[in-house]
Amino acid sequence: MSTTTIKEKTHRPRVVAGLTPYTGTFDKEQITHLLKRTMFGAKKSDVDFFTGKTLTETINTLLTEPPVLTDADLPLRNYAASTQVGVLDDIMPIGTTWTHAIYNNNYNGQRVTSLKSWWGGKMIHQPRSIFEKMVLFWHNHFATEMDQSTSHLSYKHLMTLRQYALGNFKAFTKAITLDPNMLRYLNGYLNTKSAPDENYGRELQELFTVGKGPNSGYTEADVKAAARVLTGWKIREVENPVGSGNYEWASYMTTANHDTTAKTFSAFYGNTVITNTANTEAGALKELDDMLDMIFATNEVAMYVCRRIYRFFVYYEIDATIETEVITPMADIFRQANYDIKPVLKALFSSEHFFEVGIKACLIKSPLEFAIGLCREFNMDIPTTITTVATDIPILYNAWYNITIGDRLNGPSTQAQNLGDPPNVSGWSAYYQVPDFHEAWINTDTFPKRLRYSDTLMSSTGYNIGGGKKLIVDFVKFTDSFGADASDPNMLISRALEVLYRVPPTNAMLAYLKTNILLDGQASDHYWSDAWDAYKASPTTANFNIVNIRLQKFYTFIVRNPEYQLA
Repeated sequence: MSTTTIKEKTHRPRVVAGLTPYTGTFDKEQITHLLKRTMFGAKKSDVDFFTGKTLTETINTLLTEPPVLTDADLPLRNYAASTQVGVLDDIMPIGTTWTHAIYNNNYNGQRVTSLKSWWGGKMIHQPRSIFEKMVLFWHNHFATEMDQSTSHLSYKHLMTLRQYALGNFKAFTKAITLDPNMLRYLNGYLNTKSAPDENYGRELQELFTVGKGPNSGYTEADVKAAARVLTGWKIREVENPVGSGNYEWASYMTTANHDTTAKTFSAFYGNTVITNTANTEAGALKELDDMLDMIFATNEVAMYVCRRIYRFFVYYEIDATIETEVITPMADIFRQANYDIKPVLKALFSSEHFFEVGIKACLIKSPLEFAIGLCREFNMDIPTTITTVATDIPILYNAWYNITIGDRLNGPSTQAQNLGDPPNVSGWSAYYQVPDFHEAWINTDTFPKRLRYSDTLMSSTGYNIGGGKKLIVDFVKFTDSFGADASDPNMLISRALEVLYRVPPTNAMLAYLKTNILLDGQASDHYWSDAWDAYKASPTTANFNIVNIRLQKFYTFIVRNPEYQLA
């Protein structure tokens, strides 16, 4: 077993090359590093796909957005009918989407589970793109909690995150401000001129835009003024278009509740005064636009968001040198691009700094990165589509839910990262809390659960998801993907660790993997080679079991070590 702790591996001296374009070698090592940070794990097939391509070609592919979702791609009804006569879902066929149906409290919990499962499936079966990782980033940035909301509002919010994940941040912020789920979560729908609610006006500045950095100077008076700008917004469920049978939640302005008096902001915002020229919804929207123009005119919006991007994708520590050489030029690019997100990501992932040795393998994987990445990197057979509605629907959703949430499987929700339910509006503390940051993911409670999660998937029985199907790692199939190298124990170890680790193994670990596990205590390499070659020549049950037992021990040992917890 490795004697190096995770904490030791995440504290290392670094040099800073800055945001200048990377000109070094771009081979499997760099590709794997890039994919581990921008996707959930780096599958061998993905690394192979990008091998031979330039860094620019690779990043352009990673910044590609997936196609627009159709109804067939949306969360589906996968739950039982109600015992209550006449409710909508009794006549809504299983296997069809519930997202356009009118809200039904009888099914709210089941629909939330359906939504989480669907979201997990999108992460598990992600294309070669940063898109799903960015959706998670924004879910943490514009944090809301599904257990404090409803299935339909949460669905609407998630669709907003997906719509703007790689789009324009300023437009994104406006959409979030008027998002029905956010209006409900931060009491925006209760904000009236007679009783201003400062909740969203505060978080808009403190958490979503200018932050609390060293040069952020918004005041309590600014919070109060922002709240007054945002008075009068309400939410309701509407049929869109009328007569279609398709329902959605929307925001709307009640002018009787809107404060039309002038709002004066502090010197931090240039003493801006926002006025209302017409007490209409258009007038209220104009006020919102004016306030966002004012906020985004400050340098701090770009600086704050770029710091958050850096901490999520690169490293949590931002010292004076990082601030000057990386964050500041990132923020300049962000502003010059009128707050489009892609140019900032492209500059960061193309930089010399991103490929520095000290940047690699210095982040502890979040529970979602660990759980989903393990399944993807081992190329587990995970259901993706429906053939037979009655049997495939529960199998598909059981698989997605248990990988992404996995309360019975010691999955991410038990490891302090419940998808859809961050602890509060600040998001998960591992992304912002000084001084621990990502080290908060690992403790005496969560680390054993990580091991139990991986042990279950790597056991001889796996995890039953119904219909005779299991979530289980196929060690032999994974090993066979290395071709002729699988027969040589030295090459097998090298190829496996090339996929699964981002830090060099110790000599003691290499010796243990080879001699104690693959060679089963024998001295000659042929003890493994002969066993593997015999299986390939004649894949009988007996020959399969001989190699499978050793491979199970081999990969379980690899995953249980601290090195696998790092990206």
